[in-house]
Amino acid sequence: MLTPMSAPVKAVLVTMFEPGDDQAGELTPYREAFGLEPIKLPGSGLDFVYANADRTLIALVAGVGTANTAVSLMALGLCGQLDLSNAHWLISGIAGINPHSGALGGVYWADWVVDGDLAHEVDLRSAPEDWPIGIFPLGAREPYGPSTLENGLFGRPYQRFQINPELLRWAMQKTAKIALLDPPELSTPRSEFANYIGAAKAPHVAVGGSLSAARFWHGPHHNEWAEQWVYYWTDGAARFVTSAMEDTGSLHAISQLERMARARLDRVLVLRAGSNFTCPPEGKSAVENLIGENEPNYPGMVAALENVVRVGGAVLREWLR
Repeated sequence: MLTPMSAPVKAVLVTMFEPGDDQAGELTPYREAFGLEPIKLPGSGLDFVYANADRTLIALVAGVGTANTAVSLMALGLCGQLDLSNAHWLISGIAGINPHSGALGGVYWADWVVDGDLAHEVDLRSAPEDWPIGIFPLGAREPYGPSTLENGLFGRPYQRFQINPELLRWAMQKTAKIALLDPPELSTPRSEFANYIGAAKAPHVAVGGSLSAARFWHGPHHNEWAEQWVYYWTDGAARFVTSAMEDTGSLHAISQLERMARARLDRVLVLRAGSNFTCPPEGKSAVENLIGENEPNYPGMVAALENVVRVGGAVLREWLR
């Protein structure tokens, strides 16, 4: 077990999903690529923190869901044993993919991250007949209607985050042409979604909006909601591509650390790779497609874990230089 050093950290890698028991998760390929070893941060309450040999790269498994990641990142930033004040942050993981816009195994830099949990919700069976969904903004009176809480406690500062456009452009310039893994097992799910423009493509690197919600939702009606929700909260600036469960929690924590001069939000990038689609192909129900016969259905998992470290690793190496 390694001990941390007081020298300034150059980069922080945030992962969320690491199942253990010899099953690879989001951190595993980075551990292998950067020689990451566990470190102790006494008093932080954090168990899954890692570092490279010279401690310029810190990595952690922050946990699944917005609340877990927010708590973990605040604990990391406030522990007092690491200088993160000028570090770059890479939030990297797998994601659901909107088949209209993205591909299994594809890797997507987020331009906007939108929260999908802060909302009113009524059972659609109890809603007016002309409502497409029972989810609507806090302070609004209907789905996608104007909100009276635009700048208040539940307003846009907490509902959406724009990634630094200049840093995002730099990341795309560094990674757009990286060759990605496209294993034969992706051909079957790709053929099932042949009528979707995004899903029919091979893995590639691109930019797209990310929806962050602790609920693991699935299905065509929720997919349509996600498209409209991201459009609504970004004033049409972003299109929904990836669905994740943590990123607004992570960004909210980093923004709070910035107010304490312990982090910089303008040095954060969010990277997600497609492990599954957010709705089923024609002929399958949402439940059947989400759960599968024996276990959750993640046909792009292997490619996603490999491709996200190919792309994310290239950016981390630049930062460490």
